[in-house]
Amino acid sequence: MGAALRPIAAGLILGAFAVPVVLGLLGTLMTALGGYPGAGSGWHVLQDPRLVAAVTSTLVTGLAATALALLLAIAVVVLGWNRPSMRFLRHLLAPFLAVPHAALAVGLVFLLAPSGWLARLVAPLAQWARPPDSWVVPDAWGLSLILGLALKELPFLLFTALAYLPRLDPQASLRQGRLLGYAPSQCWSRLILPRLLPLMRLPIGVVLAYNLTVVDMALILGPGQPPTLAVAVVEYFYQPGGRAAAALASLGLLGVLAIGFVLAQVAYRLLARWRAQRCLDGQRRVARPAVGMGAWALLWGVWSLISASLAALALWSVAQRWRFPDVWPSTLTLRFWTQRWADWWPLIENTLALALFSSLLAVASALVWLELERHRQVPRLDGLWYVPLFIPQVCVLLGWQAGALLIGADAQFSTLVWAHWVYALPYALLVLAGPWRALDPGFERQAQLLGAGYLRRLGRVRIPLLLRALLSAWAVAMSVSIAQYLPTLLLGAGRFPTLTTELVTSFGGVDRRVIGTLASLQMLLPWLAFALALAIPAGLYRRRRGA
Repeated sequence: MGAALRPIAAGLILGAFAVPVVLGLLGTLMTALGGYPGAGSGWHVLQDPRLVAAVTSTLVTGLAATALALLLAIAVVVLGWNRPSMRFLRHLLAPFLAVPHAALAVGLVFLLAPSGWLARLVAPLAQWARPPDSWVVPDAWGLSLILGLALKELPFLLFTALAYLPRLDPQASLRQGRLLGYAPSQCWSRLILPRLLPLMRLPIGVVLAYNLTVVDMALILGPGQPPTLAVAVVEYFYQPGGRAAAALASLGLLGVLAIGFVLAQVAYRLLARWRAQRCLDGQRRVARPAVGMGAWALLWGVWSLISASLAALALWSVAQRWRFPDVWPSTLTLRFWTQRWADWWPLIENTLALALFSSLLAVASALVWLELERHRQVPRLDGLWYVPLFIPQVCVLLGWQAGALLIGADAQFSTLVWAHWVYALPYALLVLAGPWRALDPGFERQAQLLGAGYLRRLGRVRIPLLLRALLSAWAVAMSVSIAQYLPTLLLGAGRFPTLTTELVTSFGGVDRRVIGTLASLQMLLPWLAFALALAIPAGLYRRRRGA
């Protein structure tokens, strides 16, 4: 890249990323204060009797889901470290990470509902001829949402924990602790986890922010009335004259997010104080195999729950006839895949077009920025890229949509690509930054000594060596774009329906078999991207070895 083009490229990337976020927040604030033409006043939202319950539900479900996901991730690491089963779980992380939130939520409903697959498995033992009425999924207490969010975020937290652990050399800590007479669990709690959790503050914060502001999973898993505050914001937006009320409620959601972070920080400090006191008691405990086996069985149950939820989607998509309490469909068919292909293809086309454009732009932008950073043309701005992940999407998108509407840029494909790019770029950087910065510069120095110029070194040395990381960043960006619900809904004005928007909008009012097909399609696309990210480097490696 020429020296004159470097500041231009840096300015374009930084401007395209920061401008919509800043202007979106300002637009939401102006709309909430009545500054948008025709928006009116939104202060009546404070009189909504559901408001207090919505705030409470948001905090309870968001904090509980984050705590549960973190506890499960820690338990998997502690119980599975250096076991053969951990290697198997590592292979499961990529497909589980790629599952869109909405697809997993629908799968959980298909599994846990009174007429779901789990009830059908238990029905012969419980002698149920009809679905039981002792529980409801989705439920009014938010338990379904807590479980769904925890299961979805567990692979992400586990992935980040396994990425940070090699820096800490857990084996050395375990040997040291065992020599002092501590049980393995005590070695983890006293020597390893206190160093691991501070490293994971950023991923945990991203998970907490998402859990407190999620819309698509909350629409599917409940609670319904009152809903969580993020869902209430969307409801206000679609009410006649409700733009100002939605903007004001979204700013309230920003305050709820701040409260959630404060409560999480208080809980962490109390836990740290309790742990410090335990570290000083000097008590040694004997390892209890029965407890460990029970906990490990529980964790395998969690992975089985995720797998069964995804399998339930596939089963319903090919079920012609499936009466309760039958465990399996009595008749299978592919007609919901074949006969309705004309309905599915426009959704697939829009989903793939948005995902391909936004993911390729995200990876290209990440590559350019990391190269500029490597040559000290730009500062290291890791904290900036994750800002959109900590701000409720609805706070940015309401203002963005209002501004786009004023200048005639709403319902444009380019605007949607831009929005997807803003939310895909942080994940592309998260995946690519580590390998890009860690690559030994000696490879390029050798090429430079042989007379290779900058572009040749980049294209023939650095990119081939980091091809797997580049393709992984692309696959992650693809899955992020495919899962986007609010940006497509608010900025697309219904003109670019995707598998995600159609799935969430249709859930509850359409045949289960149609919903199962939609969710399966939404799940298959990111899986295909991750499969390509693994297959392409492997194929190139075999080809080079054969040559």
